[in-house]
Amino acid sequence: MSTARTVEVVLDGEWNGWKATMKADGISARVFIELSSGNVERQMIALGKLVVSHEFEDGDGNKVEDILDAPMEALGILIGKWGEAVAALPPR
Repeated sequence: MSTARTVEVVLDGEWNGWKATMKADGISARVFIELSSGNVERQMIALGKLVVSHEFEDGDGNKVEDILDAPMEALGILIGKWGEAVAALPPR
């Protein structure tokens, strides 16, 4: 069995330099269902399951342990950039 791939997602603009390493494959159907649910709470919980490691901060500039404690706007951008990064990966 091959090792699951990850992507590094780096934000720019207001969140310049914030980054997260996220799963790119080996993702359960349940996580995809939650991401597509249209329910923000469910989408954010699913996002937390994709993040392997991160360098995100809270509103005071302190590193957060749980990605879900980072600003909501940054997390929304993270989801979009993750989708772009995964789509750009070559097939196995």
